[in-house]
Amino acid sequence: MRTLAASGSASWIFTIVGVLIVIGLLVLLWTSRRRLARRPNPPQSPQPRQDSWQDPDEQKRDDH
Repeated sequence: MRTLAASGSASWIFTIVGVLIVIGLLVLLWTSRRRLARRPNPPQSPQPRQDSWQDPDEQKRDDH
């Protein structure tokens, strides 16, 4: 009967590599969340041309 599973030493290597990948992904997630938390909030006051559908060039042409 053949054994289809990987040998004992190879399976440990894959397990360690898998754990390191998961730890790396968790660290990336944690640092990106911290970076996003430090980002300033967008201004809450109304901004000029906030609801405009026209380009500034189009508005100049319409005024003339």
